Amino acid sequence: MFKKLKIKNDILLFNIAIYGIFLIVAGLVLPIILIPIVKITNYSEIVEEIAKALIVFFLILKLPSFKFKLAGAAVFGFLFGVSENFLYLNQIFQLGDFSIFWQRFLWTMPMHIITVLVMVFAGLARKRFLIFGLAGAIILHMLFNGIIIELLIR
Repeated sequence: MFKKLKIKNDILLFNIAIYGIFLIVAGLVLPIILIPIVKITNYSEIVEEIAKALIVFFLILKLPSFKFKLAGAAVFGFLFGVSENFLYLNQIFQLGDFSIFWQRFLWTMPMHIITVLVMVFAGLARKRFLIFGLAGAIILHMLFNGIIIELLIR
């Protein structure tokens, strides 16, 4: 009996580790894949949030406990923001003001974490509510981009 329990725990830990690796890779690689799509469509909020919703649905909501789901969402959102910020370094260097990088880093990181958490909480209520979380995340992202653009224009 204890051997079965140990095997079951080992399988659970293995699955968590695999999901964790996929979340890390997705957080770091997804912005690279999305940049050409965003350039074509010019709707970064919609493209990014749909991609993040797919990760929430297929990876984060499959994690075994509430704590793992929250941690997975925070890690994924953080890494997504880190990756996206580093991809925009070229544009920041062209502007010649590296302080913009830190401003962008400090503002976009929480935004990406929050939008992923919005979708996770909606999906935790019921998976079909994830669509409402997606809508909320898109609206938050659009508001964020509008506020940031307004602040940069001033």
